[in-house]
Amino acid sequence: MGRLWLLLLLAGCDGADADPRSSQGLRVPGAQPRAGQLTGGGGPTITFVDVRTPTVHPGQGRVLLAGRADDAATAVHLQRVGDAHYWVLPTALPDPAHLDQLTWSARFDVAPTVPEGPMVLRLRAVDARGNPGPIQEATFTVGAAEPQGFLVVALRWDVPADVDLYVLDPTGRRLGPDDPNTYAPPPPGAPPDAVDAWRSGGILDRDAGAGCLGEGPLAEHAVWAEVAPSGKYTILLDFADTCGFDRVGFQVTVRLGGRLIFEGGGVLYPEDGRHGVLAGGSGLRVGQFEVP
Repeated sequence: MGRLWLLLLLAGCDGADADPRSSQGLRVPGAQPRAGQLTGGGGPTITFVDVRTPTVHPGQGRVLLAGRADDAATAVHLQRVGDAHYWVLPTALPDPAHLDQLTWSARFDVAPTVPEGPMVLRLRAVDARGNPGPIQEATFTVGAAEPQGFLVVALRWDVPADVDLYVLDPTGRRLGPDDPNTYAPPPPGAPPDAVDAWRSGGILDRDAGAGCLGEGPLAEHAVWAEVAPSGKYTILLDFADTCGFDRVGFQVTVRLGGRLIFEGGGVLYPEDGRHGVLAGGSGLRVGQFEVP
């Protein structure tokens, strides 16, 4: 079964010595913003950059970026190319597998105005005297904005394989590529409770990755537009086709009324397809959440 990971919150520093301008495409809550452009030097080096979610969306929040720097680094600076400010991130504890290197991490928000296409972030480490090290880059792909709704379950993955999202709602209905619309229109003259049940259905917006064509964003969204049944929901994945890839990284988020209530992810391997819906299984269970 796929190895699941839970994303960690950044324990950032407080305060700021400047307010980022409204045109900023990137914001790092809890970090210090400073005006200026990053330039490199001969100081400490960033030794590793871990891009967990290579595809992001305009308006997406809390995107994780992490890595390591050599042990002379006291901070890491982060800036989106095109922004007027950069962000100061403190280094943290030594990496258990690399004791001569310090860890660092950030949770950044993507502005709703950031255009679709490549988004390049520049990074550098600095020492206690403020000497900067060489510039490193991390590239993200900004895809289409996530759909809006009362309840939105979003799946994203990193390579053009065929991964399918399924959601079991509290009434036992299963939303997925084989049943992308769980609305059940009430018959004429139906009582109000039947109308409410009809309005509580969900829709799957696309079957991404089908046929290994690699077209469009590698994302699927289950959306309940106005209201959703109260109770427990189960998120399932089907690794329908590896399309020649030996691993697929994925991320799942759930927003209720615009508020993030669930976040998780992991890696899928070819053997995970044996548990999939198309193979006669129930799918890989990613997690559960509740709607009051």
